[in-house]
Amino acid sequence: MLQKMTLVERVLLTPDILQLLLNPSEPFDYQAGDYVLLGLDEADLKPFSIASAPRLDGMIELHIRNHDNSDWMVALFEVQRYDTLFVQGPKAQYQLDANLDKPLIFVAGGTGFAPMKALLEVALKQGGEQIIEFYWGARTAADLYQHTDMLSLCKQYPNLNYLPVVSEEDFGGRTGLVHQAVLQDHPDLSGFRVYLCGPWPMQQTAKADFLAAGLPESQFN
Repeated sequence: MLQKMTLVERVLLTPDILQLLLNPSEPFDYQAGDYVLLGLDEADLKPFSIASAPRLDGMIELHIRNHDNSDWMVALFEVQRYDTLFVQGPKAQYQLDANLDKPLIFVAGGTGFAPMKALLEVALKQGGEQIIEFYWGARTAADLYQHTDMLSLCKQYPNLNYLPVVSEEDFGGRTGLVHQAVLQDHPDLSGFRVYLCGPWPMQQTAKADFLAAGLPESQFN
């Protein structure tokens, strides 16, 4: 369903990553892991993952990277509070298992953090004691735009382990490719449930390497 939504908050998280908080004009029921089609008008909509589990205030949170500096993207980055945007959806993309009987690994590349964060929120709210590891890969430390929030979550949930990985600079932590960090820590993935989101080439490479490390395809999303 296509509807108008009002922009109630915009935050430039980095020079090329924008956070939008949208207020639907009609009831908008979605699940963690869903995505929407977003546009400045009805004719040109592009897909973006919802960056939170369903909120009590009904708002929709999006994290958007300007990856191509196209006219469309430049115009989106110029939107201001109370502007109207067009949203179609929600559309299913990821779904957390109802029975969380295995240790969880979330792997996010760049703004692929958004749907992984949404799934993580649901997993934590379910209150299980299974180990949850959240790997977030980015080019620079500045691109880990909610790093402090993730550290705070770890203090709140002892079963959560947050592992940031940076590929293009030395930031005092782990460096390299995020999916390779997962494999360094877990050369045998057969006993895990893995969720992954990031740039398409990264997803293809990571999936192949994870399956080669023993991860059953039924335990990968």
